[in-house]
Amino acid sequence: MPERLITIAAFNDATEAHIMKGRLEAEGILCFLGDENIVSAQPFYSVAVGGVKLKVTENDVMEAKAILSRIEEGSSLFDYDSIELAPPMQEHQEAIRCPDCASENVAEEKFNKTVFSVSYLLLGFPLPFLSRKHTCYDCGHSWKGK
Repeated sequence: MPERLITIAAFNDATEAHIMKGRLEAEGILCFLGDENIVSAQPFYSVAVGGVKLKVTENDVMEAKAILSRIEEGSSLFDYDSIELAPPMQEHQEAIRCPDCASENVAEEKFNKTVFSVSYLLLGFPLPFLSRKHTCYDCGHSWKGK
């Protein structure tokens, strides 16, 4: 005899229902959403159809309700204190400096804007001619770099 599905919660928003479904599935509970498509297509019908219904099998009702109550209370199902975070990666790239004023407030242009614009107007698509050009925001000096 097939197992029956029991509605354990109803949500006005399909996104919230998907989040709760994902949390239950992460705990190994088989669950389904009912009336999800109706509420997603016509959000104003949510009240009329009773919202998006979260359904589980008869055998998992008690465990699923316990998990949902823990989520509503705000207690985490996961122990975040046991996670050891990796140290942040450091960049080994040297900052580009202006040859005139030695400022680091420099912008890099990778494409030649003139060729890019003209090719877009004439051909209908841009041709990306690489041209490394640097401009200092402090003194206004422009130069070609590598």
